[in-house]
Amino acid sequence: MAEIDAGPFERLLESVDLTVHATRRVQLLRRQRFVTVRGATTLIYVDDGELRGAHAASCAVGSVGAEGVQFAPRPALDRISAGSALVTLGREALSFEAPGDARLIVVSLELSETAHRLHQLLPDPLVISDFDVLEPPVAALASSMGLNAPEADRVSAETSLGETPEAAETGCELRNGDALICRLMARTVLLAVLRAWFTAGCAPQDWAARATDPHLERVLSAIHRDPGRDWSLDTLAGLGAMSRSAFAKRFRELLGSSPGQYLAGVRMEDAKRRLASGASVTQISRELGYGSDEGFSRAFRRHTGVVPSRWRSSSSRPVPVAT
Repeated sequence: MAEIDAGPFERLLESVDLTVHATRRVQLLRRQRFVTVRGATTLIYVDDGELRGAHAASCAVGSVGAEGVQFAPRPALDRISAGSALVTLGREALSFEAPGDARLIVVSLELSETAHRLHQLLPDPLVISDFDVLEPPVAALASSMGLNAPEADRVSAETSLGETPEAAETGCELRNGDALICRLMARTVLLAVLRAWFTAGCAPQDWAARATDPHLERVLSAIHRDPGRDWSLDTLAGLGAMSRSAFAKRFRELLGSSPGQYLAGVRMEDAKRRLASGASVTQISRELGYGSDEGFSRAFRRHTGVVPSRWRSSSSRPVPVAT
């Protein structure tokens, strides 16, 4: 494996923070499907059983020897075994099936503003096979997260998006301080997944440096601080101390999208937070710089696949659904 410059990666990990919306233990029965939600970020630990579907490349244990556990990229797979961890970023809804009974730890989360750029730089889904071999303590931590719903309230194959059992939803909010502890636990697991992916050599070359580029730091901070501002390419290029053409080229090379596309993504993440807090569509469209409610609704639907009112009424969390 090539030598890795850990400096940028450690700076990136330090910048990653998140908000946990729900932590649940989901019990799947044989041949039951589990569908993630488009537009939502989800951390999943396969505690028992196996999932199939969502064909994706992964990192996996290659060998265990005197030098410790050696990880290596693995070709695309469609089976995710117990002890594996995955992160879905919500670019598309992903469908998995349990060939037998399976138990999942599912954390619905939202990345902080400084970590939002990871959405542009990570694969979806990001899969670490045999995560429990590489990170036994963190895997044990993941396995202990969430609460089991009472038997009568267990998630069934007929459960719809808006009918998630309350006992499963509030697994991190039963005592004072639980929400904070839950966030720290979820952050620990997420950082360990990112570290496994990076140190395995599965990350693209210079990935961490791209995510922490100092020339774009002022630009990204400004966008996240005031996403509703009428940002022009000239203004953003000025913040980055570059010409328009140099800025646009560097932005796309490092983040994989144009400044306008990135700004739209930040606005949509902000919109979801505002919708969840009860803000009206009119208020959100005005504060995020859209000329009309219709224009905002069209942009939101392009990003999430549903209109704002539908997103607000649904739980925006992955649940099992009938086959």
